[in-house]
Amino acid sequence: MQLWQLTVHTKILMKRVKYRQELLEKRLMEKKEVTLQEALEEAEREKRIEALRKQVAVVAQFDPVRMMSDTMASKARMGIGIEEEFILQKPLFTLNTYNEQQIISDPRLRFELALREAGLHKTFYAKEILPKIGSQKPPRKDTESTVFKI
Repeated sequence: MQLWQLTVHTKILMKRVKYRQELLEKRLMEKKEVTLQEALEEAEREKRIEALRKQVAVVAQFDPVRMMSDTMASKARMGIGIEEEFILQKPLFTLNTYNEQQIISDPRLRFELALREAGLHKTFYAKEILPKIGSQKPPRKDTESTVFKI
């Protein structure tokens, strides 16, 4: 090899060495930034956890008498502090329905009963007039159907 070839070759090698050093420095800087970011995130996470710990911290005072006393469940098992008489006549379920007076007060039902007693409840007139009789109170707005409206 000639001298001029060696110098060109050396220059190329020096450029490659310099390029590789820059790449290495860049990777090291990125690693430092990543570790710094992770450390900041971990510190923020610890701060949030500590704030949560302060919110749910137990602030009970030491009370040995309360600690050694009976619980509500054990008192109930022994029969202390409960109702002495259990009411057996109490209904099992509550009924949410209409009473007899409310049903009879409906004008539609009274008209239908009058037609039925006269034997006219199956006539064309009854079928035509019964749907037209309104109730005492207008229907609630939330029960109105929009299925058949166009």
